[in-house]
Amino acid sequence: MDQEGRSLSVVDGVTLVLYFVALLGVGVYATKRQSKQGGGQSTYFLANRAVSWWAVAASLFSSNIGAEHFVGLAGLAAYSGIAVSFYEFGAVLCLLVLAYLFLPVYISSKVTTMPSWLEQRYNAACGTTLVTLSLALYVLTKISATLYAGQLILAETLQVGGWISVGLLIVGTALYTVTGGLSAVIYTEALQTIILFIGGFLLLGISSSEVGGLFSFLGQTTFPEKPHYFSMLRPPGDAEFPWTGFFTGYFVTSLWYWCNDQVIVQRAIAARTVQHGRAGCLAAAYLKLLPGFIMVMPGMIAFQLMRDRGVLNAESERSEYDRAFSWLVMNVMPNNTRGIIVSAMVSALMSSLASVFNSCSTIFTLDVYKKYRPSTTERELVWVGRVAVVIVACLSCAWLPIIPLLGDQIFLWVQKPPSYFAPPLFCLFFWGVVLDDKYANERGALLCLLSGIGIGVLRFLLELVGELGGVASREKNVFVQMNFLHFSALNFVLSSLVMLGWSYWNTRGGREPKDVSKLTFSKRLYGTLRREGIYEECAGSSLEMVRLRPNDSCGDGLTVTVEGEEAKAFVASGPSAEKTLKSSQRWGYAIDCSAVVVTSLFALVLVMFR
Repeated sequence: MDQEGRSLSVVDGVTLVLYFVALLGVGVYATKRQSKQGGGQSTYFLANRAVSWWAVAASLFSSNIGAEHFVGLAGLAAYSGIAVSFYEFGAVLCLLVLAYLFLPVYISSKVTTMPSWLEQRYNAACGTTLVTLSLALYVLTKISATLYAGQLILAETLQVGGWISVGLLIVGTALYTVTGGLSAVIYTEALQTIILFIGGFLLLGISSSEVGGLFSFLGQTTFPEKPHYFSMLRPPGDAEFPWTGFFTGYFVTSLWYWCNDQVIVQRAIAARTVQHGRAGCLAAAYLKLLPGFIMVMPGMIAFQLMRDRGVLNAESERSEYDRAFSWLVMNVMPNNTRGIIVSAMVSALMSSLASVFNSCSTIFTLDVYKKYRPSTTERELVWVGRVAVVIVACLSCAWLPIIPLLGDQIFLWVQKPPSYFAPPLFCLFFWGVVLDDKYANERGALLCLLSGIGIGVLRFLLELVGELGGVASREKNVFVQMNFLHFSALNFVLSSLVMLGWSYWNTRGGREPKDVSKLTFSKRLYGTLRREGIYEECAGSSLEMVRLRPNDSCGDGLTVTVEGEEAKAFVASGPSAEKTLKSSQRWGYAIDCSAVVVTSLFALVLVMFR
């Protein structure tokens, strides 16, 4: 018998209130901490580059998990099965690429935003293009998906006006983002990550008991109408999740998101040292193994329970599956436990909004406002950043009446644009990091952007026309019929050929390549940065800053070798510093071993659910 209509108890309400009180306390603490650190530009936008590895990990994870995961990810799992979990498991490899390839380059170039790196590596036009695309995609896709999912969740769980509740959450999120900057965002996300895991595993355990246990459900349950429901790697011809798309186009889009998107990278470069940044990325990789279990599995369990209780049937609209997670919370969870799950969902909503608010503020202030007013004081920049958060929050509120008009397939539209526009952007970052100016320069980059984005816009418009014209018009267009993951891979290959070919062609006329050594990856750069991170770990009263020339001694038998340029390091004197240095070196080796372990776990998951 369906039990829909159950509401939160008094205990659940108290749990929600306690969550908001704890969130307020963490926000106030982070704001006061920021004030003590000076409250300047670096403090407000990058938390003074003093974030510990555990906070980096929690922030990377929490900023990625939004309310749309509870609606879109769980709903898609209920409809299509376990294959959607690859979107979470695959992030493990992407975070490793960030830690070992991109992060050393970003820290070496001391950038604060991704558009500024493009501007340094290529030219201002590339940076401006990324600023425009980023701000547009943040407001029109990320915020819209979060708000749409948020109103569905709040309307069903709290049984109040969904849009009113979302509006209040926007105001509350903007408040601590405005006052505390990135520091407040990161430390509140750490709290939200803890709540999310507590609620997620609680729901997984209770819902699994309704179907005879998780292992019994995965091993013995079958759905004849959905033959690939429990298969992660599906045939190449699968309409939604072909394995060929996962290992090609998925990684193009996801590598752009995890390694080049401002929302993610801003947290990694805010780490106190290179080692803290790498450790944070590695820890986040471990955390990304869990959403497949606490979000995807409950969605699949919800499908069986909703079907058995008559909530879903063969004629159910696809949008009905989006209710899977919230239905599970309200109809399976016992009294007095739902407040924890609702707190977890509200946490995801607020952390996702806060991340976008802060990143929009950072990009606008440092890449737009400061660019045209270079003499601006740090105090003025901080206030401009705060005003930018308020403006984005107001745009979010203004966007609320429009979202319902987009229809029930909004998640289809907000997930696909990155697959259309990310390939040329990832081309610029990837080839810009691994190649010098001879093979990847500003001329090739501009043509790559124009052609790659042009192809993406064409695909998007043709697909839109196909949707409006019905199935018949879509079937006539092979370009639109191609799976969007395959399209992403094709766009990346074409964009790469254009960029590399045109860049090399333009160097044949005697053009002198510019020096981009500080903006590209090399063994020298990685080794130097890693040692610099070790020296920073040794910081103490017995250390002083010096400038080292090639093969200069650091004292105490330590030598730093720098090829061709000066490098900053700390001189370690005294046994305590030497002990700390050795401890830090062991930590570095532990990080490398952890990377091997998490990669093995990823492979194990693929084998288990293939």
